[in-house]
Amino acid sequence: MKVKITSDHAGHLAKEELAKRLEKEGYEVELFGSTSPDKSVSYAEVGIEFAKELVQDKDSENTKYVAFCGSGIGISIALNRFKHVRCARVTNEEEAHLAKLHNDANVLCIGGRLVPADQVQRMFHEWEKTQFEGNRHIPRIAKLDEVGENE
Repeated sequence: MKVKITSDHAGHLAKEELAKRLEKEGYEVELFGSTSPDKSVSYAEVGIEFAKELVQDKDSENTKYVAFCGSGIGISIALNRFKHVRCARVTNEEEAHLAKLHNDANVLCIGGRLVPADQVQRMFHEWEKTQFEGNRHIPRIAKLDEVGENE
């Protein structure tokens, strides 16, 4: 399984920690965004770049996408400006579960300064293993996919 993870500087350490943990579990991890927690990088620019990556990714069905900023709020706003991006900012495992179950979230977003690494890892796995239930949610997702910016 491939996982692509991005962050601004405020989420950099959380990004690196999740990547390290997932690589130990056998995931193929690719990092985007910040290269250091000490060099300021805009969550807006990083989020827009990552949204374009997702939209243009030919293997997006087999790839998981995770985004971090300090609170998770700014980067989720940037990501959700684009068609076909459903970024869910979550704070616990139940929210991660519901984000996939009801919203078919294709980007998991977490506040890197707010959530401990072990909880981030559990939230990722809960989101990853949950299947979108479809049914009444399908027209809602389709409606969301009609609006937003193209790459």
